[in-house]
Amino acid sequence: MVFKNFRFQVTLRILLLMGGITLLAWCLVHENYLRSVYICAGVVAMVLEFIWYVDRFNRDVRSFMVSLLQRDFTTRFQSGGRSKSFDELYAMLNRISEVFKNISAEKEMQYRYLEMLVEHMRVGILSMDGEGRIHLANQALKELLGKEVILNLKSLESLDPLLLHTIKEIRSGETRLVKLRVQNELLQLSIHASEFKLEDRYHKLVSMQNIRNELDAREMEAWQKLIRVLTHEIMNSVSPVISLSETMHGLVAGHRDTLKGDRDLYNTLDKGLEAIKIRSQGLYQFTQSYRKLTGIPKLSLQQTNLRDIIERVRTLMESKIRERGIALQVSNADIEVAVDPDLMEHVLINLLLNAIDAVEDTDNALISIRGFRDAKGNVTLSVRDNGEGMDDATAEKIFIPFFTTRKQGSGIGLALTKQILQLHQADIHFTSERGKGTEFVIAL
Repeated sequence: MVFKNFRFQVTLRILLLMGGITLLAWCLVHENYLRSVYICAGVVAMVLEFIWYVDRFNRDVRSFMVSLLQRDFTTRFQSGGRSKSFDELYAMLNRISEVFKNISAEKEMQYRYLEMLVEHMRVGILSMDGEGRIHLANQALKELLGKEVILNLKSLESLDPLLLHTIKEIRSGETRLVKLRVQNELLQLSIHASEFKLEDRYHKLVSMQNIRNELDAREMEAWQKLIRVLTHEIMNSVSPVISLSETMHGLVAGHRDTLKGDRDLYNTLDKGLEAIKIRSQGLYQFTQSYRKLTGIPKLSLQQTNLRDIIERVRTLMESKIRERGIALQVSNADIEVAVDPDLMEHVLINLLLNAIDAVEDTDNALISIRGFRDAKGNVTLSVRDNGEGMDDATAEKIFIPFFTTRKQGSGIGLALTKQILQLHQADIHFTSERGKGTEFVIAL
């Protein structure tokens, strides 16, 4: 309807213009010059008005198109009552602008929704293009990598070149595992990638998740199954040996007088059977100690003050620490936490025993215990010593059952500690530097 009105207006003006030109020609032919001047002025006025009319329409349409290109949907057109055709035209342009405005608002809402969805996920998400420009890095990823701002891939090179190489090389549908140390905490990252094109532009979507706790839990479960089998078989074999050696040793002792004639034979039998009995009992006790890894009691969570746990362990261990000439510093925080007090005391005792052994040959030996809240508000327990520290090879193995560097250690203390903390859904990590000591940090 609008364009029909516009066509009518244009046609009317052309007809009037043609009529004026015809009338001007007739006046000139009949040499009516005065009237020709007036008619000529009228024709010029109609031409100018026609140009203004058409140009105004083009100008308004052009302005509307520019507004759409610039995503400016606030422009409104008003005819000012000039004509019905322009009223209808401007009403239609305003309606189109409103439709585009609604479409833009819906897209913005969808984008915000997806953005909030990605931010809500606890899996690190990274989106980048073919040039390595990062378009999205959610908060979970920034917290995982310990970086507040991630603008491009090169900003990840300072963390670990292997991580950067993996992100660049990983292909769609592929999953890789990467070890990464961030702020003295060891992460086991599972990295998965997807590649796709949008409007002929390449995109890569990378997800990262720390699966260290899951791997540790499965590793401990595997160790427990192995230990159950080994202890069962060893106990079945050792128990008869202990019983038989004790019986035979008693028989030899009871027939001492009979064997007086052969003193060497008696001494050989007596010492041999005694050695078998002692070693069998030692193997029995050794096997029993490893059963502890498979026999942790169920949790009995209680609302407990962390300060009370630390003070009880301090009272138990203070005399042993003082006997060895070790200084002990305790910094307590009055913090309520839901834990199993007995098991947490066992954890702290294990860490203190390791610290005591670590500072055995250290001058001005010092062990410090701290209970506090970290920057994220987590209840944290720290045990630090100024001993010799650990090399990388030792640090890789300290939580493995049976591994120990202590002279009389069984190798189950830290493995048991980690298992107890896993039951609490807590985490333990450590930092160690040769010549400066080691610090174990528990995040409850």
